[in-house]
Amino acid sequence: MRTLTYILLLILGLNYAKAQTLDSVLNLTRLQNKALKVHQAESDASKMAFRTGLNPGNPTAEYEILFGTPKDAGNQQDFAIIQRFDFPSSYTYRKQAAGEKIKQADFIAKAKGQELLLNVKLEWLQWVYLNQLNLTYTERVKAVEKLHAAYQKKMSAGDGNVLDLNKVKLLLLETKTQLKRNELQREQLKQKFVAYTGGSSVAVDTKVYPENPSIPSFEILDSLIEAGDPLLKIYASQQAIAAKETALNKALTLPGFEAGYHSQSLLGQKYQGIHVGLSIPLWEKKNTVKQKKLERLVAENRMTDHRLEHMQENRVYYQQYEEATYLLGEYRSLLDQLKSESLLEKALQFGEISVIQYYNEILSLYKTRDAYLEYGLQQQQAIAKLYRFTLAP
Repeated sequence: MRTLTYILLLILGLNYAKAQTLDSVLNLTRLQNKALKVHQAESDASKMAFRTGLNPGNPTAEYEILFGTPKDAGNQQDFAIIQRFDFPSSYTYRKQAAGEKIKQADFIAKAKGQELLLNVKLEWLQWVYLNQLNLTYTERVKAVEKLHAAYQKKMSAGDGNVLDLNKVKLLLLETKTQLKRNELQREQLKQKFVAYTGGSSVAVDTKVYPENPSIPSFEILDSLIEAGDPLLKIYASQQAIAAKETALNKALTLPGFEAGYHSQSLLGQKYQGIHVGLSIPLWEKKNTVKQKKLERLVAENRMTDHRLEHMQENRVYYQQYEEATYLLGEYRSLLDQLKSESLLEKALQFGEISVIQYYNEILSLYKTRDAYLEYGLQQQQAIAKLYRFTLAP
């Protein structure tokens, strides 16, 4: 099904894609992102390298001719074909170690891809947040422009004062500046997504975040994160590789063998037979087993350290999620209590409040709404970081 989605996206256009949903943007990234293609190519090259060197070395063919002195002594000719072998169990351990390295290469590629897709998701959420702000700022500019026009009309009629008008002008300048800055940030994000999607132009117009799963307790969620953590699997693979290479190096300290065919010719006489040899393990592989044991211990310590560090990192994200969720509720309740722009405008028109009071009240309302939107983004970003293990490259 995922392959079909990729093909459809490719058919619909490589140079332009109006991708509204998060899934469509992520799929486009998986399909066209240059960095992901590089990671996959690196992984394929590494796996091919791990598949080499698993068999015995090439056989050697040797030929010698020795010219005798005096001439009637004749010439001596020797010919040999020899195949050398390590201890037989070493080939089994080589293949097992290579298999673990291939698994690790897949985990490394997945970890890199997951990191990239998380960045894409966080930027997409940021874009939705900027769309929400854009709508809010646009409405504010319209409202303040209307107020500004009304006060200019008052000034023309001789009703009003310059100080009040200047306050309205300042408010209009602030709202227009916010809108302009927000539009610039959206344009910058648009350029980022061109890089993420390998050159395609993406438009994100939605102002609604994707539906999130029900968040369980931290203990349950942390166990799910651990099960899907590619970095944890990388360290587990390092332990397995070290264990297999320890067994391999033990096998390499055992005698090696060589066998082959040998013939010799001298003064018309020819001798033929087999060649058998044995390597005596004395000093060539000294300390290699100890080295691999230490590497295995290092991998175990790295895995333990990563697990503790990752759990603390996830706990921070979970606390950020809880805090943002709580503050969202608080700001929602506060917004329900504050007077709306329309009520404040009516109060100002009927002289119930001064321009200074209106200015302070409207700024308080704007800050509260901005904070509400900001904590909404923080909640979404915390959830995205907690569920990064679901992002499959």
